Amino acid sequence: MDYCREKIRKLAKLFAEHKTHPYERYRDNSPAIVFQKMFPDNHYSKDLNIFFHYQDYSTDQIGADLPWWGKKYFTNQAGFRTMIVSQDSLESDVGSVVFFAHLLPCIQSSAEYAEYNDRLDHNQKYRYRSWKMVREHLIKWNLDFDFLYITDARKVYKPDSLQYKNIDRQKRRKYFNEALSKRLLEAEIDFCKPDLIILLGAPPLKLLDRNRKYAAIVDNNEPILIKQRKTIVAPFPSSLSKTQPRFTERMSSATKLILAKDCQADAS
Repeated sequence: MDYCREKIRKLAKLFAEHKTHPYERYRDNSPAIVFQKMFPDNHYSKDLNIFFHYQDYSTDQIGADLPWWGKKYFTNQAGFRTMIVSQDSLESDVGSVVFFAHLLPCIQSSAEYAEYNDRLDHNQKYRYRSWKMVREHLIKWNLDFDFLYITDARKVYKPDSLQYKNIDRQKRRKYFNEALSKRLLEAEIDFCKPDLIILLGAPPLKLLDRNRKYAAIVDNNEPILIKQRKTIVAPFPSSLSKTQPRFTERMSSATKLILAKDCQADAS
């Protein structure tokens, strides 16, 4: 347990360096806080108490979604560790968790989900249908939630960006600090030491390696190496993505690669 707590402390300091989660801006109806109240004995609720201890600062930049990790990820237990990198953190400020992933081990029905969602700030709700789609893909990929870490791609905003937090989500993209977002994500990879990285959609691939083209990688049906770690690029699982050309074919190919976890990565 001490080993795990020390890992959470180090992770917390990593994020604190970039001022992405100022605790002073969390509210009673923020998704993370509501979760702690509803599931106080959950490992993530307890780990967040440690994590938040190091987020004691003020900043004028927009905050980001929290990463989520399974209960065994930061233990010294043997297991196949997977890191999922989602897209850009486009919430208006701190308080939420990537994909509402903290609910993955806790909630099994739409009724349970609604009970949680109804307690949240109306600007930070996440549709059950969207959450369920993500959960179904993770289950289909046979990922062990206990050894799973999920984070966003770009999540460090420029100084003085807080004044723009309520503008259109897509317009908010121009206020990301590209260089620091890449530095933080690479630091997460180095810290988490995953056996497999899954990049969802083009944004995380573009952030980590601008020389690689999403379409070429996702159609090549082979893993690549990112930071010398086996990486699979998959389409982003959403209703909108499903309308894109070749979504079904690409998702099927990515699923086969993920299930074949011992496949070799392309270093080119």
